Amino acid sequence: MAGVPRTSAVERATDGRLSKVMTLDSALAGIGADTLIAVGGLWYHNRPAAAIRALLRGGVSGLRLLTSPPSSFDTDLLIGAGAVRTLYTAHVSFEHLGLAPRFRRAAERAELEIIECDEATVLGGLMATLEGLPDHPVPSLVATDLLRTSTQVRTGTDGPRAPALRPDVAVLHAQEADRFGNVRHLGAAFCDPVFAKASARVVVTVDRLVGNDVVRAEPWRTTIPGYLVDAVVPLPYGAHPCSSHGLYCHDEEHLRHYLAAAGAPDGDGGDAFARYLREFVHLDHATYLDRIGGTARLDALDEEVA
Repeated sequence: MAGVPRTSAVERATDGRLSKVMTLDSALAGIGADTLIAVGGLWYHNRPAAAIRALLRGGVSGLRLLTSPPSSFDTDLLIGAGAVRTLYTAHVSFEHLGLAPRFRRAAERAELEIIECDEATVLGGLMATLEGLPDHPVPSLVATDLLRTSTQVRTGTDGPRAPALRPDVAVLHAQEADRFGNVRHLGAAFCDPVFAKASARVVVTVDRLVGNDVVRAEPWRTTIPGYLVDAVVPLPYGAHPCSSHGLYCHDEEHLRHYLAAAGAPDGDGGDAFARYLREFVHLDHATYLDRIGGTARLDALDEEVA
């Protein structure tokens, strides 16, 4: 499979429509303390990792984070950097690579408010927002501990219900979009379309822009229509070290490097994680791509899905 294009020609708008393409910093402006942010993807696939790094470079803190079920690298990184106050989650781990060390440490030390959910609870809360209702029935929670432990569950006369969740902003990653915000996932869209419908604002990073004529020629490929999207940010390899379905695999070598730094003991461990932040987070996207090996190494990840 060919490498991700570094540039893409897009036609000019001729009908008065405004382009939604903007820089990452502009797209993320206004996200700060008390913002309920929903981050798309699944485990370490289609995660908006470049956007997460940009938030941390900007010094964000006090976030209320709603993770798609399940989550991984992005959630652990945000928690480890001290950016999250409250977490709505069903699961955080690195799948076959093991547990999420910074999430686990924060949970054990009660440094984080954790709103326990399962997948149905998260989706139920989002569905309540879409339906314009205060809550949504989640009958699968009957006889589970979430009835007792989670503030994201209510017990009504007709059984368990999930209160409405309306994120202030959804930050997503997909493979393609046009300049008007029509988004195309080349693989699984996971929970992203529901996040986009339920959120007050939607920011999508994409590996490449395509022309609106391409979108109109293949309307069935649009997974999130442009009227739901507020900002499109073209960022080749914007999901790295996570995968972008159909374009490149997750970078397991880098994820293992992150886990070693994030899971190191206190003392030297704190220095190891701080060093990771300096080396891979506190720099712009172009410098980050050079730091992780440049285009030759990144294109090799493309070949793994060919």
